[in-house]
Amino acid sequence: MKRQMYNYAPEVFPSLGFVLWLAAFLIGRRYRLENALVWVPYVIIQTIFATISGVIIKNLYQQVQTDMLTGLHSRRYFYMKLSKMKSRAPVSLIFMDIDDFKSINDTYGHTAGDEILRQFACILQNNIRRNDIIARWGGEEFAIILPRTDAEEAFIIANRIRKLVEEKEFTINETVCRITISVGIAWVRKGNDVNADGFFKIADEALYKAKEKKNFIVVYEGGKC
Repeated sequence: MKRQMYNYAPEVFPSLGFVLWLAAFLIGRRYRLENALVWVPYVIIQTIFATISGVIIKNLYQQVQTDMLTGLHSRRYFYMKLSKMKSRAPVSLIFMDIDDFKSINDTYGHTAGDEILRQFACILQNNIRRNDIIARWGGEEFAIILPRTDAEEAFIIANRIRKLVEEKEFTINETVCRITISVGIAWVRKGNDVNADGFFKIADEALYKAKEKKNFIVVYEGGKC
């Protein structure tokens, strides 16, 4: 609801200004106040100011909720959504990390590393479902919330992404680079509460185990956190 309010800020602010002016104008007409039209220049200025303010507020809100490099959700937004989630159905959490990303930056440079992150983000966006929530967690780490998804289905989704990444030729100018990812999966059974901190901890532990082998997926199968 808050997100929708911020999105409509550019329309809401000037609309409120117009409503106030219209009310003042009608009152002036009702009581035959000669200076009623004096409000017109004021309302025009106020409407312009309100429109600019609404656009600025909307842009600032989007910047806070969006990772500027990849266009994915930010860590803050992701954590907020997970904290509010109720487990009426199974919920899975995927943590992904690009293997040996430091060596990519050292070899090709940080600009090339940023381009790989953007291309990787496109793979994720093109291979999740409409209700899934994806974010850049930080650096080369990414996270996905999978509502109504058990461990088996989460593994299928994660493995599809892993294979696509492994097979893709990431192009940076004229240079071709290949990468792999490690994946940790945690899930909560139907009817259990979703504890965000515990959920993240379990997924992070699974990711840590996956990175011991690299280009690998580890699933935490406890069903509780």
